Formats: sequence, structure tokens, C-alpha cells
Amino acid sequence: MQLGYHIAKKLSFKSQHSFTKTITSLAIAAVSISICVVILAFGILLGFKKEIREKVKGYAGDVSVSRYQLATGIETNLFDINHELVQKIEQEENVSSIFPFINKAGILKSDSTLEGIILKGLPANYDFSFYQKHLIRGEVPQYTDTVDSYAILLSEYTSSILNLDTGDRVNLFFIDQSNVRRRMPVVSGIFNTGLHEFDKQFAIAHLRSVQRVVSNNYSKAAGYEVKVKRAEHTLPIKRKLQTYFDYTYAVNSVQDLYPAMFQWLDIVDTNVLVIIILMFIVAIINIITILLILIIERIPMIGILKSMGANSSKIGTIFNWQGGFILSAGLILGNGIALSFAYLQNQNKLIKLNAETYYMDAVPFYLPWDDLLFINLGALLVCFIFTYIPVRIIHRIQPAQSIRFS
Repeated sequence: MQLGYHIAKKLSFKSQHSFTKTITSLAIAAVSISICVVILAFGILLGFKKEIREKVKGYAGDVSVSRYQLATGIETNLFDINHELVQKIEQEENVSSIFPFINKAGILKSDSTLEGIILKGLPANYDFSFYQKHLIRGEVPQYTDTVDSYAILLSEYTSSILNLDTGDRVNLFFIDQSNVRRRMPVVSGIFNTGLHEFDKQFAIAHLRSVQRVVSNNYSKAAGYEVKVKRAEHTLPIKRKLQTYFDYTYAVNSVQDLYPAMFQWLDIVDTNVLVIIILMFIVAIINIITILLILIIERIPMIGILKSMGANSSKIGTIFNWQGGFILSAGLILGNGIALSFAYLQNQNKLIKLNAETYYMDAVPFYLPWDDLLFINLGALLVCFIFTYIPVRIIHRIQPAQSIRFS
């Protein structure tokens, strides 16, 4: 093993024939491009998933609990908030938060325009960081548990339709059968999440103000929004929550509520998997081809080593090490290019997207370090195993034949 390593090191890093240098450089470039494409494809896929999940989660949470109803619609049957149950669920190991909410349909009216809206009432202790992140103008309203607030958050789409800006008051009408209730909330902030299907529908309001529209007290809610600590905890928490509620309640994960978005991501998964497999095949073919060329070029050396008593396995380690050097150099170069591009993309948004189609305005990139390590180790292991295929040709080389070949 030591002899093979030292000879391979000298052949790879010391003076070489220009032909060998060229072939080795091309092999390193091919491996680096393959690894670069795999890292970018995987990172962009995870980035898409993370961005879309975070946005949908920002609107609906990871798990939603609501009452079953006979009629279809965005509004659900009301129930009394069980504060003891809320505290109990919040103490679950993988639960990040749980908040009551109410969705109430209304009509916004400006001087010349009417626009239907779903007012989502949220409590004062709700985590508004999602809306803060996507805030364009104004500020997130400061709600309290003791005073009703009539400050609302509007999407950029709705505000542009109604020609409203921060600080403006707008007529808001709630229609229940023959009863019409009017409110005049002030626009505290304007946001744009990129999820236009949601931005067109929803506005954010104080839970207390919406409760006063649907009941005579502050005890009612239309559902609970539950957020988990990690995405993989969603299904176990959903099953756990089903044990807390009876058959009159529906417990749905975010995938259950919006299946179309996650089905679209599954299709993207398949496409990326095909790309990754193709890139690995390209890298494997390249490493096999370059080793075959190096072996053919070094047939005289192989013959001399065999005539001196070296067996085929020991000689084969020379080219295994050369393949390892090429793979290592390709991995380092490919990682450097991919991570540099990913950093620039995340910082400067070099590649733009149509937000109405992709739910975001730029290509995202997200790749945890453990996934990056897995990709590199997997590529190194798989490609290194295939270096043994061309090395088998060494067993067929005889010293006498190598002399004639030279």
C-alpha cells in the first residue's frame, strides 16, 4: 500500500508528460462539475422546500385543529378556548407553540373598490416574526390581551387594489345573514410573502377585535394553530393531537390543508433525483476513462514493476491512489464553486424567479452541513469503488508484452 501511494503521489504531483497533465486536469474538471451540479441541485431542492414550507407554515402552522362543519368554506364552527388544554399541548416535547385563531370573511371598501378578504384574528402573544420578515412598509401592530386593537396587516396585492397605504383607514364590512357590521381598521403594515394565493385572501387582525364580531365575549376561537420544532415532527404531533380532541374536531397537517403545493415539490424531487443520478454516472464514467488512459500510458512501467516481482494487486493500488487524488481534487474544486455560487445567490439574488409561479422571487439555496458531508462521502466512496474496474486490466499485462508495447 505504501509503495502504491508513493508512486501514485509522484506520478500525480511531480513532473508529468503534458498529455498526462492534460488528461488529469480534464478528469478533475469533469468530477468537479458533476459534484458542483449535485450540490447545487440538492441545495436548491432543499431551499425550495424550506422556503415554501416556511411560508405556508407562517400562514397556517404545521398542524391545524378546527371543528368539523357541514358547509364548505374558509370559516369554521366556533368553540370555547380551553386554556388548560392549550398549556398541556404546549408542554409537548416537539411542540414549539400553539395559538387560537379565527378566520372571518369580510369586505374591504375603498372610495371606488370592493375587495373580499379573510380576516385572520391572532392573539397578542402570537409570534409575528413571519410577517415581520416579509413586511414591506409600516410595522407589525402591537396587540395586548386587555384592549381591542383595530390595526391590521394587509398584503401588497390587496393594498394596491384598494389604493391604500400605511396609516390609512378602510371600511370593513362583515355580513351575517341579514346583519351587517362595519369596522374602520387602520392599515398598520403592508407585507408580501410571495405566496400570492394566500396574500390575495388574507389580512391579519387582532383576535379580540374579531371575537367581538362573532360573539359577545373573548372566549371563542375557530381553531388552534400548532407549530413544531422540526418538520419531521409534524406527523407524530398530528397523531398526538388526535388523542386530545374528540371526533367533532379535525386535526390536519399543513400537507393535508395544501396538498397541491407539496405534490408539486414531490415532482421537483423526482427531477432532481434524476439529475443527481446522471451526474454520478458522468463522474464514474470519467474516472474509469481517465484511469484506463493512465494505465495504457504506463504499460512499460507496469511491465518493469512486474519483472521486479511486484504483483498485479500492488501495482493496482498505484492507480487506485491516482483515482483517489483526482476525486479528492474534483471534490474540493466542486465544493468551492458550488458553495461560492450558493453564497452569492443567497446574498445578492443573482437568479430571479417569477414569484407568481414559484412563490419566491429568487432561487433559494439551503444545504445543512450533514447533508453536504453525506454527498461528498457518498460521491467519494461510490466513485472510488469503480476505480477497481479499469485496474483489473493490469492482471492481463505481461512483462514481455509491455516491452513490445513500449
